[in-house]
Amino acid sequence: MERINTFGAGRLARAVAFSLAAGGLAVPLSAQAADVPAAVAQDLYENGGVEHWLPKAEKGDIFAQYVLGHMYCNGKMVETNHELGMRWYRAAADAGFAPSQLAVGTMYFEGQGVERDRAKALEWFERAAEKGYARAQSNLAALYLGEEGVEPDYDKALHWYREAAAQGHTVARYNLGMMYAHGLGLDEPDYVAAYGLLSPMVENGHRAADELMQSFLGEMDEQELVAARELSKELRAQDRMLVALDQRAASR
Repeated sequence: MERINTFGAGRLARAVAFSLAAGGLAVPLSAQAADVPAAVAQDLYENGGVEHWLPKAEKGDIFAQYVLGHMYCNGKMVETNHELGMRWYRAAADAGFAPSQLAVGTMYFEGQGVERDRAKALEWFERAAEKGYARAQSNLAALYLGEEGVEPDYDKALHWYREAAAQGHTVARYNLGMMYAHGLGLDEPDYVAAYGLLSPMVENGHRAADELMQSFLGEMDEQELVAARELSKELRAQDRMLVALDQRAASR
């Protein structure tokens, strides 16, 4: 049965706006180290800051290069210097370190230490996303929704939100639910899949997910609600998410 999308343009615009705000496209560089396992496992500054990390970085230690980039860009135990921070981020990024690739993309996105360049930001986000870095995948997907001067590509946005959500990225899961609810990148809206993605978030007190789910519940019949509740159970397991969503798509 063809599904008629009854969402208004204003509601969709608000959903996309939330996506960009929550998705962390312009995540402050100060927050990015929190996603890097090696950085989480230690106090980056306990060993004396630059004096500790610089010799390692100069010998090609990729993580040390990343830390120096983080320190200089955020003024941690050193005077803020975006140009020098970009140099160290770029060294690690060129060596393939995904968190640095995300940082370089963010700096191009914000115009910090370099001229603002959306195309280069997209390129660096894509490099990090291809390495499986969930935050970069979510950022990339948000760009492909068509904001910030990037040509909309809902297929790519859907793909990258799926990849990030399957790794447990909460914002990506919400935005993936939003895309299913609006039929973005699909032939038509899929409220069953949207419900399945959003329901666990609603149970955990996610207000935006609750508001989004409430907006389409009235469009679902009893059979769809039963299917949605069953799908929600499957989607609670991250390692089953993509398989379950693909099976859902094949059954329509």
